[in-house]
This record gives sequence, C-alpha cells and structure tokens, in this order.
Amino acid sequence: MDPLRSDDPRRLGRFGLLCRIGAGGFGEVFLGQEEPPSGRFAAIKLIRADVAESERLRPRFRSEIEAVDRAGGEGIPELLDADPAAGRPWLATRYVPGPSLQRLVDEAGPLPQDTVLALGHHLAGTLAELHGSGLYHRDMKPSNVLVTRARPWIIDFSLVRLAADPSLTVTADAMGSFQYAAPEQASGLGRAQGPADVFAFAATLLFAATGHPPYSGRNQFDIRLRALTEPPDISGVPEGPLLELITACLRFTDTERPSMDEVRAVLTRGAEPVPVPYPASALRVFERHRDALRALLGPRADRLEREEAPGRERRRGRPRHDPPEVPPAAVGEQWVWPFHDWIRVPPRLCGNVLLTVTASGFLYAMDYRSGKPLRCLDLGAPVRGGMVAADDAVAVGTADGTVHHVRPGADGLAHTRHRFPAPVHAVGWAGDGGSGRLVVAAGRGLRAVDAGTWNRRWAVEDVGAVTGRILPTGTAVVCCTDRGSVRALRTGDGEGLWEVELGAVCPAGPTALGDAVVVAGADGRVEALHRDSGRRLWSASAGGTVHVPMAGRAGVVVLATVEGTVTALDAGDGRARWTARAAAGRGPRALDVLADGSAVCLADEDGIRLLDLADGRERRHWDLPAVSALRPVEGGLVAVGLDGAVRRMSLGGADASATTRAVDLHRIH
Repeated sequence: MDPLRSDDPRRLGRFGLLCRIGAGGFGEVFLGQEEPPSGRFAAIKLIRADVAESERLRPRFRSEIEAVDRAGGEGIPELLDADPAAGRPWLATRYVPGPSLQRLVDEAGPLPQDTVLALGHHLAGTLAELHGSGLYHRDMKPSNVLVTRARPWIIDFSLVRLAADPSLTVTADAMGSFQYAAPEQASGLGRAQGPADVFAFAATLLFAATGHPPYSGRNQFDIRLRALTEPPDISGVPEGPLLELITACLRFTDTERPSMDEVRAVLTRGAEPVPVPYPASALRVFERHRDALRALLGPRADRLEREEAPGRERRRGRPRHDPPEVPPAAVGEQWVWPFHDWIRVPPRLCGNVLLTVTASGFLYAMDYRSGKPLRCLDLGAPVRGGMVAADDAVAVGTADGTVHHVRPGADGLAHTRHRFPAPVHAVGWAGDGGSGRLVVAAGRGLRAVDAGTWNRRWAVEDVGAVTGRILPTGTAVVCCTDRGSVRALRTGDGEGLWEVELGAVCPAGPTALGDAVVVAGADGRVEALHRDSGRRLWSASAGGTVHVPMAGRAGVVVLATVEGTVTALDAGDGRARWTARAAAGRGPRALDVLADGSAVCLADEDGIRLLDLADGRERRHWDLPAVSALRPVEGGLVAVGLDGAVRRMSLGGADASATTRAVDLHRIH
C-alpha cells in the first residue's frame, strides 16, 4: 500500500480514495471507501488516460465491467459501481482484505498439499460458475488470486472473453502471462476458452505448492517458446491427489484436459475445509497484512476483519435508506427520484406503476404519475439478464440462479421465485395472459416454464451460453449463443427450427423487425434473417462494433456502435438511410425509439438526444450525462442512470417543471 500521489484523484463517484494498492497494464488500483451510511471499502481501478483515449482499448474496459457484473457468485468480488463513460473510466469492486497468492507464497514459502487442495476447491467452484455463464477468465495466475483466512478470490477481469464477442479482444489470445498460459493461448492462434483456464488453474496450484510456475525463462520470448515446445516443470509437487490433478490439467492438448466442472467434482468429493488450513508461516503473512490495514484505517480495519471471518456468510451491501438529497430538475422533467445505487436496466411500466431494479438487486415500485416510491423488494442478489415485461408483471434474473416474477397489485407486489440449476443470464417472455411462458437461459441451456405455476414445459440443454436478450417472435424463440450462431426454437416444445452460423455475434442479441430478425456480427456486419426459416434477407455494414440492442420501428432498424456512429438501416434492403455521430465519438449507453415512432432517443456522454427517425437530425437534447438506460413511454420517456436517479421526461412544454418528494425510504420496506 502506497500513499496517494499529488496528481491522483481524491474522489471517484461516491468513493473517497485512501491509498494506492496496485497497478497494471491499463491503470492504477486504489483503496476507497463509500460515503456513509454504508461505508463499504472498495478496490477501484482507474484506467490510464492514454488507454481511455484509445478507440480500440476503451471497449475492453466496458467489456470488463460487463464481465464482472455478469460473473457474480462466490469467489468474485461484487461490482459496486462504475463509470465506463468518464474521461478516465473506473470501476469499483468490493475490497478483499488479503494479499495475493503470489505474495503469500513469496513470503511464506510453498504451501502444504491440504492447503493447496482446499484453495483449489474454492477456485474450481468459482471458475466452473464463470464458465457456466459463458465467460472465460484468460489470465488466471497467482497475482490475480487474493487470499484471506476464509477463502481465495479471483480478480482482474480485463482479459475476460465474453465468448460471443471476440471483437473486444484487441490483441492475440496470447495476452496474459506466458508463465501460466496454456500452449494454445501462448501460440496466439486459437481462442483461449475453458481448457486454457483449466491449464492456468493447475499452473496456479503448482506455484502454490512449489513456489515456481510451469514455465520460466530469461524473458517473455524465451518463456513463450518453452510453453510451446517443452513439457511443464512440475518438480516439487508431492505424490498424491494434487500431483494427479495438476498432471491431468496441464496436458498439452486442450481436448485432453478435464473440464472445470470435472475438476470441481474431483475436489468436492471430500468435505469442504472451513477455514482453509493455512500453515503458521502463512498466518504470519496475514497478520502483517492486517497490521498494515490497521495502520492505514485505524479501527475501521476491524470491520473488514469481521466481514471476512472464516465461516461467516458474506452479506451484500445495501443501498442507502435515509431520505436522499433530491437532485435539481432538468427542463422538461416531470419528476426525479434518486436511489443512490447504480441502475443500468431499463425500467418497466405496469399500468400506473413504474418498476425499477438496481444493480445490487433491489426492485422499487413507484407511482408513475408522481414519482413517489411505493414498495421495495430485496431480490437477494445482483441482477443478471435485465428485466422483461411478462404481461401485467415483470421477470428478473439474479446472480444466484433465480428468476423472480413480480406483479404489482392493490395489496403491493406479488412475488414468486424459482431457482435454476445454473446461473441465469437472460430471461424472455413468450405468449400472453394465462398461456404466457418464461424462457430462461441458465448455464448453457434454455428452459421454458409457466409463469403462474413454474411447471417446466421443455428444456434444451446444449444450446450454448445465450448472449444478449431472448427474443420471442410468436411461435418461435430466437437467441444468439457463444458459439457464434443465431438459433430459433419452437415456443411450444423447444424443437429446433433453424440455426444460422455467423462466426461470432455481438453481445446485444437479436432485434425484431416485421418478418425479420436482425442480428449484428462481431465482424461489423448486420444480418436480417427471416424469422420463420432463418433465410438471409439482406446484409449490411454496421460501420463498427454494435454494443447495445438495436431498435426497429416503421420500416427502419437503428443501431449504434462502440466507435460512436448511429445508423438507420432500411428494413427492406439494409441500405443506410442516415448516419449520425454520438457525443465525443463514443458509443451511446442506450438507444430506443419513442413510443410514437417519431424519433430515436439515445443516451451518450452529452446527455439524452432525440434524433428524427426520418433523417437523423437532432430535435431535442437534455443535459443529463449520467443516463445509462431509457424506456420510451406515452408522451416522453423514463431515464435511469449511473447516479441512481430515475427521471420522467416530458416531450411537451406544459409540464416542464419538476415535482419531487423526499419520502423516508424506511417506510416503504
């Protein structure tokens, strides 16, 4: 831990910075503390200015934020806040009060076999859940594992592969540390996926047990050559189950290695050791780390120790519940309400009730006319896969593998939930009324259940990890997968109707446009496919990487790219009707079409802009730069933001004044 430098910021978002705790290729990492009353400690990564200005590298940081948020689960520090659109982007995750595994072994020496197996048990479970979500870490190594007395934690998701979006990999797959890289990753010729993580996992355990990596050399070129031509050095690993596991996972050919699920199964045959059985030399390292925290934080360090005590279940942070300060009104704003918790999911309107869900998993019901909060529902885990309308209700997926069905009523919120056997990363709604079904992407499969009874109608186990949204098109359900394909399944029984290979698809998912389904590929092409047969209707250039869902209306599909272009394509032949630029040449955070179909509404660094759907000319602008998601409504739109504010914006001039209320949120829980 080092003191802040004269040119370091003292504050990022709602976090005050305390000291420097690390640095990497893309930026610096600081220890920060959130404003009262939560007072949570955070590890805050601040991206270097030159990286932030790079049109190639800024999308990688957006990818990292999405990956950390989507990964969730035990063993990965939760995302607390982020601002990917700032001049120097940053993200804040929960601070883990422990040294890296690299430092622990450097100072304490190689660890005993039972300690390494216990650490491996936890790490394998975390990586297996990550792979089940369609993500690969791609830079697993001892310096990216933090250890506490309770368990290890995996950090640094800057090289995570969102499996369906190779466009966000700005260099070869060989990025990362060659000392721990699988041969196919060191070669840079193949895509580093699950087997590469298995190799790096075993290489990390090898270091923990012996103090040396599988490959060493004079420089990175020498190490890389050895990784491609020589067997790994496993000397020093004691005979027994650890040696068998490491040998199996370090095989040269990726197809010969076990999957992470198989590794987890091997390591969970015995009882889970709680706490991890560290030797005395390791405990002395923990004591020195704790002493350093106490010297910096004083009595506040005791809170970190209590939260991380062995056997103690980690509690999620909660948003503030004291009456918040109401931000100033903007012109054309009917009301604004701040929840002081990051919001990036578009809200939903059910009658006169507006439902908004925060990133940490709190769903608020608000009176749409006045903006007054009515109810609050704790979903129990961070949100995954957004919030979809389900007739007169909504469905929300959360990081613990749960789908929540919430219906507003006179007596409050009717809430039912169903657990799925794998992490949920997308939810769709097919049908209406009593015949409605929820289609859930969990792990690498799709399942359809009745919304009212949760009875399973069908399941397809090997679709691949769904990326982006699930699109119902009447008799079919269309989705994109990490295999680079677009698939359509029959709504009634899950029978496959068609599949189109695109090589790789963007993470936004498909968009409906008349009889067509429009999908953007990671190579910058936009394909229109017939919704019933999958037949290609037309193909066009997006002019860059599409990163937010497209919007279709009135014979036009509108798309935005990371590079900052906004383009309207003709639904008939895919030709461009007009092209506009987003603020500062950077991709908008959100895009949609007004309810009356007259204009495109987009949120970028300059605020909310309305572009005429016919010619792309700017019609209106609101100076609200923190907006992260939009929901068009009759006569205007509802905007939510990275600052936690929910705003109802009016297109008319008569109701340009803002009406706000400071309600004690204690009363609505």
